Amino acid sequence: MFDALTSERPYKKAWELERAAGFLRDSAGSHFDPVCIEAFLSGWKEVLDIRNRFRDEDESFAVQ
Repeated sequence: MFDALTSERPYKKAWELERAAGFLRDSAGSHFDPVCIEAFLSGWKEVLDIRNRFRDEDESFAVQ
């Protein structure tokens, strides 16, 4: 879900990282398992490292 939200698609603009993280956090317990969201967000630095490593070739920016 995080990748879908933060990646630009022909039909939508990419969400900012903090907006996507906030959506996941706010949806924990209703749409998403709160334990999974907690684990995902607790590894934020690693999430961003992975996102940068595997971003689409045509993305012209890297996330810090």
